[in-house]
Amino acid sequence: MNVGLVTIVIGPKYTSLFEQYSRFRFDAYGRRHGYDTLIIDKPIRELPGKKLTWQKCCLHDLEWVREKDLIAFLDSDTLIAKDAPPIPLVEFGKIGGVMDKPPAGLNSGVLIFRPGKEVAAMFEESLLDLDPFWDQVALERVLRKNNALQLIDPRFHCMFYIRSCRFFSALFKRHWIYHSLHGKSKLAIIHRLLGIQRR
Repeated sequence: MNVGLVTIVIGPKYTSLFEQYSRFRFDAYGRRHGYDTLIIDKPIRELPGKKLTWQKCCLHDLEWVREKDLIAFLDSDTLIAKDAPPIPLVEFGKIGGVMDKPPAGLNSGVLIFRPGKEVAAMFEESLLDLDPFWDQVALERVLRKNNALQLIDPRFHCMFYIRSCRFFSALFKRHWIYHSLHGKSKLAIIHRLLGIQRR
């Protein structure tokens, strides 16, 4: 299967953090499982008034993405453990993800999908939302309307909260992809944790 592993890293702040903490794990994971990797460093499409987080809803614009059998999109502030297994498969016409603090909404920091017209149409519908920030809220609304949200194993997306009871779960349970949720200090903690575990 032709799998693409993609992240978006735009701007010096995010580039610096990605290079310091995430890049070598991202590249190593791709090599280990035979995935093609792509690091997007500029906007795919002009989206006036919207945060750069919405760029993930434009991935289908890229020929590189459309040519893959399966795409795994990861936010740039994720760290992949060395023992992470292959990306799980999702059904055609669905997008796989993990719920943020269930039963709350989808977190779009890890999204898995098979490129195609149905998925592209749902991303396009999400982009019609007028909210300037919450891409994941718009995307979840569209996915639920189309019965197209496929929940994946939550070990593929551990959201790392410090001021939460989930902090201890993140520390002591073995996850495969850790999401710092844009916190430099949390990136350092996860980096150290995985180092201690030799993962």
